[in-house]
Amino acid sequence: MTSTTMTRSTTTVRGGGGFGGALAAEWTKLWGLRSTWVCLAVAVLLAAATCVMAAYSIDVNGESGTATANGLTPIALILPQFAVVALASLIVTGEYATGAIRTTLTAVPRRGTMLAAKAVVGAAVSFVAGVLIGLVSLGVVAVYFGDVLEVTGADLGYGLVGAGLYLVLLTLFVLGLGAALRSTAGTVTAAIGLLVGVPMITQIIGNETLLRLGEYTPSALSGPMVSGMDTPHTPEVATLTMLAWAAAGLALGYAALRGRDA
Repeated sequence: MTSTTMTRSTTTVRGGGGFGGALAAEWTKLWGLRSTWVCLAVAVLLAAATCVMAAYSIDVNGESGTATANGLTPIALILPQFAVVALASLIVTGEYATGAIRTTLTAVPRRGTMLAAKAVVGAAVSFVAGVLIGLVSLGVVAVYFGDVLEVTGADLGYGLVGAGLYLVLLTLFVLGLGAALRSTAGTVTAAIGLLVGVPMITQIIGNETLLRLGEYTPSALSGPMVSGMDTPHTPEVATLTMLAWAAAGLALGYAALRGRDA
């Protein structure tokens, strides 16, 4: 995937000096890659398919009365988040795979500026993806349960902004992880291990302390952020914890970039 989708990034893109130039260059490179469009399309299609199947199951089982406006949004994010993880990883690791990172660092020698530009671009794209996924979820809810549900402003806030914010923070964490690992496969594997593997292992072991730790993994935090529910945390606690994950990932990536050559 990286060898074919990242080819176009080998072309030097200049957008002037400083952070503005780096930002313009990263924006142009990102949208010039086939992988960006593929990942975003896959994310939205997976969200639509997942929501329709979940809504259909609720409807045919006669459980429409239990449906909530944002009840499908956490479900809608389960599979699409992996497409976003892949995209976030490729923003950094794709350039290492092709060797284009040398060109990038020649144009933008300051590691912090380069990483910040990638982070802003990745965050913008992932926020839009999250809002689209939230719209898909709310649209499916309206089609199936519109006669028994009323969508409020709070529902829209959690379902749209919450979904966008969750994917932004997940993207920042993965982007930093990618800068540290420099490997697409390694970054995606590590991220999926955190999203799926750690919660699964804690459930299998069943230790109370481990179960509590599992509640602080990103996948467990998405529910409160996009639904407004207080399980396993309040939306505020979930958001702050995701902010900590994002900050930790970026700090790790920045330290790795500063500590070694391209």
